[in-house]
Amino acid sequence: FEVAPESFAQVPGAPFGYWVSDGVRRLFSVHEPMEAKGRHVVVGLKTSDDARFVRVHWESSASATARRVQEPFWKGGTALAYYLDTPLVVRWLGEGVELRAYYETNRDRTGGMIKNPAYYGRSGLTWTPRTQRGFAMRALPKGGIFGNKGPAAFVAGDCEEDLAALLAVTNSAAFRALVGLQMAFGSYEVGVIQRTPVPELSGAEERSLAGLAQRAWSLKRSLDPAEPTSHAFVLPALLQTGGAT
Repeated sequence: FEVAPESFAQVPGAPFGYWVSDGVRRLFSVHEPMEAKGRHVVVGLKTSDDARFVRVHWESSASATARRVQEPFWKGGTALAYYLDTPLVVRWLGEGVELRAYYETNRDRTGGMIKNPAYYGRSGLTWTPRTQRGFAMRALPKGGIFGNKGPAAFVAGDCEEDLAALLAVTNSAAFRALVGLQMAFGSYEVGVIQRTPVPELSGAEERSLAGLAQRAWSLKRSLDPAEPTSHAFVLPALLQTGGAT
């Protein structure tokens, strides 16, 4: 490979990406980054004591009082694209008053943080930042809290079609290649995703990609009604099988 060294500066951080063409490196200056046009990519909640504040949803109390202080907690998990249910809930009484008190009491030994709470409860996209399975973006449903190990991306107005189209774009081979160009293997941190370019879509392109992403989400979720620990669970697989035998 023969590459002019100044060509590397087109990519944020100037990584030694000699194996891609100059045209690929130029995409970073031609297109807007992910963190632009009303899109935001942020980290979330770190409890510093999951044993105290985090449970799987089937072991938590079914009382109305308990449900009011618990929210679904998106904290990484298996790196799967489009859809992944979360089994976790986190204590979030009074906008995290218990967590804030815990941080204050143990500030000398905890790294706890409530980052970007204004985004909690919004629908968006999330991913697993540390994995060797490759980058995979999936839907973040409305009404939950995302963690520092499950960062999230949002669009202006939480538009469902915009989110679905962005879900398709971020799971494309092209987007994954541009992410991989900037980083060490297996570490998909927020800053990398913020800087990765996103193409400008026409209305027709956005509708088409949104429809495909929604179908992919639906197909992935259709596997869960037989999974006992999923929120989508209906019946065991054997009982969903037709026939009289």
